Amino acid sequence: MLDDDVRPNRLQDVAWLREYQHRGSPVGDPLMLALGETWDHTPKALLDALREVPPHTHGYQMSMYGLPLLRRLMKRYVAESQRLPESGTWELAVSWTGTRSAMRDFASYVDGQAQAGQPTALVVAPAWDYAGFLEPLGYRMAYVETAASDSFIPSIDEIRATAEAVDELTLVVINAQHNPTGNNWEPEIVRSLVDVALARGAAILVDDAYFGVCPEGVTPTSATAVLLEALADTGQIVPWVSVRSFGKQFHCNGWAIGSLVAEPGFLDDFVNETRPQHTYNYGTHLQYAMAQWLADGPAVNEYLRRESSELEVKRAFVAEAFGNRPNGGVIAGPAAPYALFPVPDEFLGNEQEYLRRCAVRAGVFLSPTWPLARVSQLSGNGFVRMYLGPDLAVLTEALERLGKAGLFPR
Repeated sequence: MLDDDVRPNRLQDVAWLREYQHRGSPVGDPLMLALGETWDHTPKALLDALREVPPHTHGYQMSMYGLPLLRRLMKRYVAESQRLPESGTWELAVSWTGTRSAMRDFASYVDGQAQAGQPTALVVAPAWDYAGFLEPLGYRMAYVETAASDSFIPSIDEIRATAEAVDELTLVVINAQHNPTGNNWEPEIVRSLVDVALARGAAILVDDAYFGVCPEGVTPTSATAVLLEALADTGQIVPWVSVRSFGKQFHCNGWAIGSLVAEPGFLDDFVNETRPQHTYNYGTHLQYAMAQWLADGPAVNEYLRRESSELEVKRAFVAEAFGNRPNGGVIAGPAAPYALFPVPDEFLGNEQEYLRRCAVRAGVFLSPTWPLARVSQLSGNGFVRMYLGPDLAVLTEALERLGKAGLFPR
């Protein structure tokens, strides 16, 4: 994937990867635990379905809601798994460009409807790369600060205080199955974020990227259900969108398929007016294959059960390996395939150098707590992030390499 005569992208770990490979990969193949990607684990039945798509699916999809067959199946699946009410308060479209692009389109729409002045987005810190698409649109980021001692779980008081400090609150982002911590936020936390948005007339973006990867016995908080309940309770109307990645659940990120849920009237305008400004509905062959897969409910449930069970084993292994450290223990909530662990003392305040050494000396590629962070003053908090998606053998080798290189936290 990197065998080209141009730099593939500007991510720092890609530069380190090329440096490591140019040195001959001295301790073995690079172990990619930074990007949330395995490049395998895709259900065999899903791949088989892709091989058998009808010829006509290789053309444009006429409906901007997505392939009708998939849309209906996806709507039923999302309603059941996310516990959404059977009502006319929401509708679903298939997102075919990845959820990031859909979120950007929503943020652009919200900005266009906002009052004059710089728009502001409220996001819980640390966070996924929301700033990466919000700041280029002109948004200012207002971060709800959290502490490692609280496993980076936000408090309701801090949410309210952060919102009160913002003059013009435009957008509130909710990521209840939290990346990077893996925490599963309690419904009360989600409701406080919703209430802050409603009180200020701000739009709401629900990012359910990792909904449904919790192990058995853990009920993921349905932020979309909490939002719909709050809207019904208050009767208020604000723009809102909820996105969910199916690439995360089924290890097919390159397919860029997800769900897009919103109020029916808004969603119709969004998919037929806003999104066509830069894209048509394509990838019908992928949508067709996904529909065949989702139609087999028992197979889908068994696949997810097995994946979440294996993830729980890997999460427990990493937590035990790190144990309690002077700077704090590992943070690996049940709701996302990530673990945060403290860097060795000598790298406190210089986490970037720790990441570089892990890459070029051990061939282990990790990421900052803030993936793709654009806000340097919030990037360093003494922790780095490890992706837990690869097989247990890969994680075991990664920890062994870090130990041999003197990079394992003591």
